Amino acid sequence: MANRITHFTHPEHQLLLTYKTTNFTCDLCKASGFGIRYRCNACDFDLHESCTTYPNTLSFFAHPWHTLVLAKASASTVGSSICDLCHEPVNGFYYQCNSCSFDLHPVCSLSSRVVHTRFHHHPLTLVPTTGSCSACKNNLTVWTYRCGMCKVNLHYKCLFTGN
Repeated sequence: MANRITHFTHPEHQLLLTYKTTNFTCDLCKASGFGIRYRCNACDFDLHESCTTYPNTLSFFAHPWHTLVLAKASASTVGSSICDLCHEPVNGFYYQCNSCSFDLHPVCSLSSRVVHTRFHHHPLTLVPTTGSCSACKNNLTVWTYRCGMCKVNLHYKCLFTGN
């Protein structure tokens, strides 16, 4: 990767690839980080190295009808939008469908349609589902990892946290 980049989320200044032994909050995904980051010292702006690779727009299999556009949650809307895949609040940048208000965390855009997990012996497919989660027994959100053979349904969060 380059030592300096210009990134569309911070066009005012170039970002310098930096290593610091301090924690930071990524200004794109709002998750914490440590060590390597792209940084603007003048603005106290940090990006995970991996967050610099998200495109401005994308097509996503769980929302094939429209293109999703990377947008920044405004101060008044932080936490009011919910990611339609993991059902967690959106706090930083997120992908949104301008036509039908489908919202998606950038990291959730990397989700696979089919996953293999140590929690179940068959592959699980991300599908729109209703009912209850086989792990936590709570009602399912719209998108769920499902084993059609066994009728096992797992929330996005339960699959990745092992609940």
